[in-house]
Amino acid sequence: MKTLEKITFPELENEYLENILRELVNKYNIIQLFFTRKSSSAFSSLIVNLESSMDVQKLQQSKWVRKVKENFQITVYFIFSSKLHHYCSLGDPFIGFYCRQSAVIYENKEFENSIFTQWEWKKYKKRFKAYENNFYHDHELHKWQIKNLILETASNAVFTSYSRLIEYDLQYLEELYLGSKSVSVSINERIASLSPYIPVIQRYFVKSSKGRYFLTDLFEQAKEASSDDEALYRNEMFKAVGEAEENLCDLIGDRLSELKKLIKKEYTEKKEVLCLTDNKPTISVLDTAVQIILQRAEPEQIYLFHETTSNDKMIYYLLLIAENAGNEKLKVITDCLKSKTDGKCNLVLISHSRYWIQNNLYEYQSFFEKIIKENYLIYSSNEYHPEFHWEEPHKPYYGDLHIFYKSAEKCAEQFSATAHNNEENYCGLGCLFAQFFLSFCRTYIFVKTYYMPNYLSSKTLWNLCIYADNDIKKYNYLLETFWTEIFPYLDANRTVSHGLTRLDAEKVSQMEMIVKKLSNELHKLVIEGGLLKIYEQD
Repeated sequence: MKTLEKITFPELENEYLENILRELVNKYNIIQLFFTRKSSSAFSSLIVNLESSMDVQKLQQSKWVRKVKENFQITVYFIFSSKLHHYCSLGDPFIGFYCRQSAVIYENKEFENSIFTQWEWKKYKKRFKAYENNFYHDHELHKWQIKNLILETASNAVFTSYSRLIEYDLQYLEELYLGSKSVSVSINERIASLSPYIPVIQRYFVKSSKGRYFLTDLFEQAKEASSDDEALYRNEMFKAVGEAEENLCDLIGDRLSELKKLIKKEYTEKKEVLCLTDNKPTISVLDTAVQIILQRAEPEQIYLFHETTSNDKMIYYLLLIAENAGNEKLKVITDCLKSKTDGKCNLVLISHSRYWIQNNLYEYQSFFEKIIKENYLIYSSNEYHPEFHWEEPHKPYYGDLHIFYKSAEKCAEQFSATAHNNEENYCGLGCLFAQFFLSFCRTYIFVKTYYMPNYLSSKTLWNLCIYADNDIKKYNYLLETFWTEIFPYLDANRTVSHGLTRLDAEKVSQMEMIVKKLSNELHKLVIEGGLLKIYEQD
């Protein structure tokens, strides 16, 4: 364990905060600390990059976080590593500036693969431009809808639409000044929380009472009138609301411009990291993986058929040709390697006996022929293992695809029906969600590779989907922002249990979004791709 004396944070110039951070570094898996002293903002910024999302939620609610903000004008923001990397890939300007290399005051080399480093300016500039364009594109769509509603003299709808647009603006201001948007917080509270960072925002909203504003009260009145099927005739307020919204939009434009200039300037500067932890000895992860496999199973051969990175962690795809190496044994091997390497890499393991592979080449040869190659072989128990009798010529085909697709489709329909039942009874929904994910992954892999995997863990199946087509990674953000760690949740719900559900509408909404997106992906692939035409004709 690191000793407190080894770690100092001289740039903070704050003994109280230094003592807290020393404790945190020794108690939690902190990857990096970024500190930016106040400049244009009234507050300095301390960003803590953590390995675990669960630690983020816990620490952000700490009393000392509020105390440091109130007494020392330092905003502390916790973020977990995969989210940090994801936000950077989206061109988030807050991350681009406040998580720059020159702001690093601590790095933990034990998490070397998770350490965040800024991109080159030319590369980042494209992402920043996309981020900026996304805001203005969606903003203009909102404005266009409101203009049409004004022409239709739909007073209630105009105000409720302006309410949504102002929430949209406030969300971006929060992300640009605070690093994250508020969740389940009213417009009044959002304006109040932004006021210390953007004092000028107080000019745009007249206070009607403590903590409330005139325009937000108007939005509430419109909402209540709509629910009572009444009309709110306040058309004369359209211009005032529109001007307030335009002012918010201008604030966003100013902040984007400011951050762009700061980022461009800082990308060219270098700064030595002030605090480093001791490096661990270099680990040959692949050698360790092979040793663990040999201890837990008796493979004839091991093939490394693919490797990639995800959130700066290596992922190794291995085929084991072995007898009696089922899913449970593969899980034990994967967990053991994760423990030995401190989670620095992941394994994607598939295992079949030599006879099983040979016996199923008529259907799966296209998959196995690509990965059972001499240059992929990393272990062989002897040199005399028989070679496979490959079919020549081999014509790949989708046997029983109609069954697999229809199963996934029906599961999605059942999930939707349960999610939208009138009594909001979500019992069994978790199982349906897990069943759909399992069905989707196996069908998707089958369509892309002509291989139907066993009932592997959800994480392994998803990684095989990525191997099958890297484009599916575009949905990673849905999995990473799930309310809990999604893969353990899915695996737990693949078995029947007796108990009450703890789901609520917000959690169900997240699940529904994943089901909808993946269902659409499978529909485009199978139906729009014409793969089931032969069955439709029958």
